[in-house]
Amino acid sequence: MPRTDPRRRHLVATGYLVRDGKTLLLWHKKLGMWLPPGGHLGPGELPHEALLREIREETGYEAAILAPRRLESRNPGVRFLPMPFHLQLEDIPSHPQHLDLIYVCKPLNGRLRLSPREHEAFRWQGLADLKGDHVRQEVRVTGSLAIRLARSWSPI
Repeated sequence: MPRTDPRRRHLVATGYLVRDGKTLLLWHKKLGMWLPPGGHLGPGELPHEALLREIREETGYEAAILAPRRLESRNPGVRFLPMPFHLQLEDIPSHPQHLDLIYVCKPLNGRLRLSPREHEAFRWQGLADLKGDHVRQEVRVTGSLAIRLARSWSPI
């Protein structure tokens, strides 16, 4: 991976929305690839707040983050935030690197509507669908894992 000035890295959050054994992928116009919803953290936003906002803006869904249960902090002034299931560092062509916090989510309510500025199509992809070469290997692996994890994790 090329060396990048860490001051130019952007913090982003991505959510694999899982429903009925499938995850939602969106055709990203600018990047020309199938990706789950997500985007940059706004000023003062926590990662999970940005994630839920991006999902709502990009899909029309309200969502819940799925994760293993954690103990609550008993220390005043300390709050445990929803933990992503992994982090990845991404080289984006003609952009700063992204440090991406990846979450597993489920849609709660709403009706699917795409953000026409960013996306032009969507697909609910099951494990068999994700084996196709229409998605990048990292999306294939992470999407498949998200589908499997969603079966045993609860909304937080």
